Amino acid sequence: MKTKIGYKLFEQDTKGNLYPLFLDNNTAYPIGEWINAEIHYSNKFAPRPGLHCGVIPSAPWLMSYGDNGNGYYKGRRKGWHRVWAEVEYNCTIDYNAEVSKLQKKCFVDKIPENGWYFFKEYGKATWIITDRIKIRRVLTEEERQEILSWIQYDEKEAWLPYKSALEKRKRIAV
Repeated sequence: MKTKIGYKLFEQDTKGNLYPLFLDNNTAYPIGEWINAEIHYSNKFAPRPGLHCGVIPSAPWLMSYGDNGNGYYKGRRKGWHRVWAEVEYNCTIDYNAEVSKLQKKCFVDKIPENGWYFFKEYGKATWIITDRIKIRRVLTEEERQEILSWIQYDEKEAWLPYKSALEKRKRIAV
Protein backbone atom coordinates (compact mmCIF):
# COMPACT_ATOMS: atom_id res chain seq x y z
CA MET A 1 0.00 0.00 0.00
CA LYS A 2 1.26 3.47 -0.91
CA THR A 3 0.64 6.19 1.67
CA LYS A 4 1.00 9.93 2.13
CA ILE A 5 0.70 12.26 5.10
CA GLY A 6 -2.37 14.43 5.70
CA TYR A 7 -4.06 16.14 8.63
CA LYS A 8 -7.45 15.61 10.25
CA LEU A 9 -9.37 17.63 12.80
CA PHE A 10 -10.88 15.60 15.63
CA GLU A 11 -12.86 16.14 18.82
CA GLN A 12 -10.85 14.94 21.81
CA ASP A 13 -12.64 13.87 24.97
CA THR A 14 -11.40 14.37 28.52
CA LYS A 15 -9.64 10.97 28.42
CA GLY A 16 -7.74 11.76 25.20
CA ASN A 17 -9.89 9.66 22.85
CA LEU A 18 -10.36 11.02 19.32
CA TYR A 19 -13.72 11.25 17.52
CA PRO A 20 -14.69 12.42 14.03
CA LEU A 21 -16.39 15.83 13.92
CA PHE A 22 -19.59 15.01 12.09
CA LEU A 23 -20.58 11.57 10.80
CA ASP A 24 -19.95 8.56 13.05
CA ASN A 25 -18.99 11.04 15.78
CA ASN A 26 -19.70 8.63 18.65
CA THR A 27 -17.00 6.20 17.54
CA ALA A 28 -13.53 6.64 19.05
CA TYR A 29 -10.74 6.33 16.49
CA PRO A 30 -7.58 4.57 17.71
CA ILE A 31 -4.10 6.02 17.24
CA GLY A 32 -1.65 3.83 15.33
CA GLU A 33 -4.20 1.49 13.71
CA TRP A 34 -5.68 1.56 10.23
CA ILE A 35 -9.27 2.80 10.22
CA ASN A 36 -11.41 1.73 7.27
CA ALA A 37 -14.03 4.08 5.87
CA GLU A 38 -17.70 3.22 6.11
CA ILE A 39 -20.60 4.82 4.30
CA HIS A 40 -22.70 7.03 6.60
CA TYR A 41 -25.55 8.99 5.03
CA SER A 42 -27.12 12.00 6.72
CA ASN A 43 -29.77 14.58 5.84
CA LYS A 44 -27.36 17.29 7.05
CA PHE A 45 -24.41 16.48 4.77
CA ALA A 46 -23.90 15.84 1.08
CA PRO A 47 -22.92 12.22 0.42
CA ARG A 48 -19.15 11.92 0.01
CA PRO A 49 -18.26 8.42 1.29
CA GLY A 50 -14.78 7.90 2.64
CA LEU A 51 -12.56 9.35 5.32
CA HIS A 52 -11.77 13.04 4.86
CA CYS A 53 -8.48 14.71 5.71
CA GLY A 54 -6.61 17.83 4.68
CA VAL A 55 -3.39 18.62 2.93
CA ILE A 56 -2.58 21.14 5.69
CA PRO A 57 -3.67 21.31 9.36
CA SER A 58 -6.14 24.16 8.87
CA ALA A 59 -9.84 24.40 8.06
CA PRO A 60 -10.99 28.00 8.68
CA TRP A 61 -14.57 27.16 7.65
CA LEU A 62 -14.73 24.93 10.75
CA MET A 63 -13.59 27.64 13.17
CA SER A 64 -15.82 29.33 15.71
CA TYR A 65 -16.06 33.06 16.37
CA GLY A 66 -14.06 33.97 19.48
CA ASP A 67 -14.72 36.79 21.95
CA ASN A 68 -11.96 38.86 20.35
CA GLY A 69 -13.16 38.17 16.81
CA ASN A 70 -10.43 35.63 16.15
CA GLY A 71 -11.31 32.18 14.88
CA TYR A 72 -10.59 29.11 16.96
CA TYR A 73 -11.44 25.40 16.91
CA LYS A 74 -14.17 24.89 19.50
CA GLY A 75 -15.24 21.53 20.84
CA ARG A 76 -18.98 20.92 20.80
CA ARG A 77 -19.26 18.71 23.87
CA LYS A 78 -18.62 19.81 27.43
CA GLY A 79 -14.95 19.44 28.38
CA TRP A 80 -13.96 18.32 24.87
CA HIS A 81 -11.78 20.26 22.48
CA ARG A 82 -10.73 20.04 18.86
CA VAL A 83 -7.24 18.84 17.97
CA TRP A 84 -5.36 18.30 14.73
CA ALA A 85 -3.77 14.93 14.07
CA GLU A 86 -1.17 13.89 11.55
CA VAL A 87 -2.59 10.97 9.61
CA GLU A 88 -1.32 8.55 7.03
CA TYR A 89 -3.76 7.90 4.19
CA ASN A 90 -3.96 5.26 1.49
CA CYS A 91 -3.00 6.62 -1.92
CA THR A 92 -2.43 3.36 -3.80
CA ILE A 93 -5.04 4.10 -6.50
CA ASP A 94 -5.51 7.68 -7.69
CA TYR A 95 -9.20 8.30 -8.50
CA ASN A 96 -8.79 11.97 -9.47
CA ALA A 97 -9.25 11.41 -13.23
CA GLU A 98 -12.38 9.33 -12.63
CA VAL A 99 -14.09 11.75 -10.22
CA SER A 100 -13.24 14.76 -12.41
CA LYS A 101 -15.69 13.36 -14.97
CA LEU A 102 -18.51 13.03 -12.44
CA GLN A 103 -21.17 15.72 -12.14
CA LYS A 104 -20.53 16.31 -8.42
CA LYS A 105 -16.75 15.76 -8.74
CA CYS A 106 -16.90 13.09 -6.04
CA PHE A 107 -18.23 9.60 -5.41
CA VAL A 108 -21.68 9.71 -3.82
CA ASP A 109 -22.38 6.00 -3.53
CA LYS A 110 -19.02 4.32 -2.97
CA ILE A 111 -15.77 4.61 -1.07
CA PRO A 112 -12.60 5.07 -3.16
CA GLU A 113 -11.57 1.43 -2.77
CA ASN A 114 -7.84 1.10 -2.02
CA GLY A 115 -7.21 4.75 -2.88
CA TRP A 116 -8.03 8.43 -2.73
CA TYR A 117 -8.93 11.63 -4.57
CA PHE A 118 -8.99 15.39 -3.98
CA PHE A 119 -12.32 17.14 -3.46
CA LYS A 120 -12.81 20.90 -3.64
CA GLU A 121 -16.03 22.41 -2.37
CA TYR A 122 -17.25 25.82 -3.56
CA GLY A 123 -14.22 27.99 -2.92
CA LYS A 124 -13.19 26.26 0.27
CA ALA A 125 -9.89 24.47 0.54
CA THR A 126 -9.29 21.15 -1.13
CA TRP A 127 -9.41 18.03 0.98
CA ILE A 128 -8.60 14.36 0.51
CA ILE A 129 -11.16 11.55 0.49
CA THR A 130 -9.69 8.09 1.03
CA ASP A 131 -10.70 4.58 2.00
CA ARG A 132 -8.51 4.41 5.12
CA ILE A 133 -6.36 6.41 7.47
CA LYS A 134 -4.00 5.76 10.34
CA ILE A 135 -3.68 8.43 13.03
CA ARG A 136 0.04 8.86 13.62
CA ARG A 137 -0.11 11.46 16.38
CA VAL A 138 -1.95 14.46 17.76
CA LEU A 139 -0.20 17.72 16.94
CA THR A 140 0.45 20.34 19.58
CA GLU A 141 -0.73 23.81 18.63
CA GLU A 142 2.92 24.85 18.40
CA GLU A 143 3.65 22.05 15.90
CA ARG A 144 0.57 22.98 13.87
CA GLN A 145 1.62 26.63 13.73
CA GLU A 146 5.15 25.60 12.69
CA ILE A 147 3.74 23.61 9.76
CA LEU A 148 1.55 26.54 8.67
CA SER A 149 4.49 28.94 9.00
CA TRP A 150 6.78 26.63 7.04
CA ILE A 151 4.35 26.59 4.09
CA GLN A 152 3.67 30.34 4.55
CA TYR A 153 -0.04 29.83 5.17
CA ASP A 154 -1.76 32.69 6.97
CA GLU A 155 -4.67 31.12 8.84
CA LYS A 156 -5.85 34.50 10.18
CA GLU A 157 -6.13 35.79 6.61
CA ALA A 158 -7.89 32.60 5.49
CA TRP A 159 -10.35 33.03 8.40
CA LEU A 160 -11.48 36.54 7.33
CA PRO A 161 -14.19 35.54 4.80
CA TYR A 162 -15.73 33.14 7.33
CA LYS A 163 -15.45 35.76 10.07
CA SER A 164 -17.32 38.26 7.86
CA ALA A 165 -20.04 35.73 7.12
CA LEU A 166 -20.48 34.95 10.84
CA GLU A 167 -20.60 38.66 11.70
CA LYS A 168 -23.22 39.19 9.00
CA ARG A 169 -25.33 36.34 10.41
CA LYS A 170 -25.00 37.81 13.91
CA ARG A 171 -26.26 41.19 12.65
CA ILE A 172 -29.18 39.54 10.89
CA ALA A 173 -30.08 37.49 13.99
CA VAL A 174 -30.15 40.54 16.29
